[in-house]
Amino acid sequence: MSQAGSEILIRDYAKRLRLPTVGSRAGSLATEAAQAGHGSLEFLAALLEAEVLQRESNVERARIRAARFPELKELSSFEFSLVPSIDQALVAELARGGWIQRREVVLAVGPPGTGKSHVCTALGVEACRQGRRVRFVTVAELVTELAEAQAQHRLSRLEAQLDRIDLLICDELGFVSLDADQAQLLFILLAHRYTRGALAITTNLEFADWPQVFNGDSRLVAALLDRLTHRCHLLEFQGDSYRFRQSMAARRGGIQPDSDLNGAAARRGGPRSVPAGRPRRPGNPRP
Repeated sequence: MSQAGSEILIRDYAKRLRLPTVGSRAGSLATEAAQAGHGSLEFLAALLEAEVLQRESNVERARIRAARFPELKELSSFEFSLVPSIDQALVAELARGGWIQRREVVLAVGPPGTGKSHVCTALGVEACRQGRRVRFVTVAELVTELAEAQAQHRLSRLEAQLDRIDLLICDELGFVSLDADQAQLLFILLAHRYTRGALAITTNLEFADWPQVFNGDSRLVAALLDRLTHRCHLLEFQGDSYRFRQSMAARRGGIQPDSDLNGAAARRGGPRSVPAGRPRRPGNPRP
């Protein structure tokens, strides 16, 4: 049988066996193996390796899509030199994922625009690459999701779904203030999560200011922080807003910065009230 005929037959068999990479790469890898003087077993090993690597890559991409990151961030692109308060060695250790297996908590605290979401997203991406299930959600989105599930009598089902997540990342605690019912729903979920899986929270508020978010309920906040800080890695982000630095750099370059970047972080210090319906996410891009 000619080489062309063999390739057609291999593609057909590979399709029936659901081995797409084998079908698409058999010819090219066979040529490379022949040129390198490799035997048939070496060729077969290389072909199967290509199939396995492609499948692993597909699964990794699927996990990252399922995590619902608003945008992908890498630790390699984070400028630690601009946030000297962050322990880079600790972040590197967190990226290895042991804290997720131990069901611990990461609290990223600091002013808007200093990189909290960037670092937590990057930790989430690394967790996906390690085969872990991750969910990224803003606190506003999460509270809305919980309220809708409660209204539709499926709150237990939603909590069970979140229990299957290895790492839950709750972004932007402090950007919206909650009513009493919303505060209770969020407290119950986070307190429940404390024993069920790893949790990362980003917030622009110091712990003493958390009652502003939870409808002024200091006792509820004290009970929540007692749990969250028990096995906690605290990342304190201190420094100027990335967006503010970008705005100033644009001005120095004679470029009119986008109005969304022009001091927006400085105007967003504390929480704002939102109606009980679906909260509107802040529109500013994350650093």
